[in-house]
Amino acid sequence: MKNKEHTRHVRDTVVKNFKAGFGYKKISQTLSIPRSTVQAIILKWKEYQTTANLPRPGHPFKLSAHTRRRLIRDAAKRPMITQDELQRSTAEVGDSVHRTTISRILHKSGLYGRVARKPFLKDNHKKCRLKFATSHLGDTPNMWKKVLWSDETKIELFGHNAKRYVWRKSKKRKNLMESVKDLRLEWRFVFQQDNDPKQSKIYNGMVQK
Repeated sequence: MKNKEHTRHVRDTVVKNFKAGFGYKKISQTLSIPRSTVQAIILKWKEYQTTANLPRPGHPFKLSAHTRRRLIRDAAKRPMITQDELQRSTAEVGDSVHRTTISRILHKSGLYGRVARKPFLKDNHKKCRLKFATSHLGDTPNMWKKVLWSDETKIELFGHNAKRYVWRKSKKRKNLMESVKDLRLEWRFVFQQDNDPKQSKIYNGMVQK
């Protein structure tokens, strides 16, 4: 949905009232328009000495600023969301655009589609995981609520593991404490990791702090 554009008469009235000594709040209440709009009109008039629409360089945006921010926010919060899902979400608010337009907007914000990689399990990995699972068979559900896992993966015994893409910024790693807040863990929690060098580095950094 495009932002509403006020008529030239309304913009001229805003400037006229401002010249008469009225403040932003009074003009906003009199004309029933947002105070931020009044401020934008007056700032534009001060800079260009006109309330007319200025020529815009290049092709105008197909999506409103609000919709573009919503796309970026959705991709950042849900990295595994697909372009089709983002396309449908924009259509729900009245903006139908091509998938390439969505990609271009996300790329400008620094978000790119990357393959979510996961390593293959070796025999020693399988043995260690089986040993860990059997040693914790008697643990209570409350104990597992205090565990923060460093890795999550889906393993298919049959069939084909298709590639999944995620939206993320280059060299972007989530902070450990951000995960604790998102998962609503208690502050006394267990960080379960598999001795991966980068995960050990994160853990050691948290302990030192």
